[in-house]
Amino acid sequence: MTLILFSTTDLKGARQAEFGRLLRSLGRNALGDEPVRSYVLLQNCSDEELAVLRAHAPACCHLMARAGRCSLSAARNLLIEAAIAQEAFGPDDIVGFPDDDCWLPDHLAASLAATFAGSERLDLLICRIAPDPGLAAFGPGAMRPAAMREVVRVATSNSMFVRGPAFLRLGRFDESLGVGTPNGGAEDTDFVIRAFLAARQSGFVDRAVVAHAAPDRNSAAKYYRGALIVLARHAHRNPALFYEFLRKLLVGGYFTLCGRLRPVALLAALGAATRSLGARAAS
Repeated sequence: MTLILFSTTDLKGARQAEFGRLLRSLGRNALGDEPVRSYVLLQNCSDEELAVLRAHAPACCHLMARAGRCSLSAARNLLIEAAIAQEAFGPDDIVGFPDDDCWLPDHLAASLAATFAGSERLDLLICRIAPDPGLAAFGPGAMRPAAMREVVRVATSNSMFVRGPAFLRLGRFDESLGVGTPNGGAEDTDFVIRAFLAARQSGFVDRAVVAHAAPDRNSAAKYYRGALIVLARHAHRNPALFYEFLRKLLVGGYFTLCGRLRPVALLAALGAATRSLGARAAS
């Protein structure tokens, strides 16, 4: 088993301290019994900055540089292509997508390996996040079957892990979604829904496993448009997803009444979701 992780950061952004913390946590995980391989795209990065960071990054990190900036989904796709070209994914490898402002407890690689080894049919594992996650290791006994509502409402890029062969079958992130696109987010929601629907078995560890700030009260409104588009796209695929889509429509109305979402933004989100539904009907 190798834990294969994809991350990106903007060197002109404000997360350099957090990114350094992520790299240190990757290095500590790589000191354990389970191999770790991390692919990182450094955006707004010069050749000189790349050379410095390569000299100081943990050996498990494969750094790439980009002079400009691209969206989060495009960055992940670039990293995925580079990883596939460099090395094959094994049948027991585990893939994840930590953000540059999260960090991984020292036990994470070993805990994920034990959990996936406990069920050869487990293709997707989701968990919770918190600023101060539990530092105790976990295994198959901490997992229960994941429900669609948890996949939609709990899973983020920081808290979803996919078995290697299942990951390869999923394809890439949708580059019309994500931070840096007009739709603003939900590329991870689209990815994890597709992973859940294709998985032989999906599990949920109902505890904070990865360190990341909890979403603030405005984040759901900020990323509302992308989330509504994704749920509209997948609503036809099973009743639970249709329910989540209807619920999201009501949430949008509530956000607007509370002043957390401007009416013009709600209308734009509804229009984009309608086009997503129309595209599905036409296909």
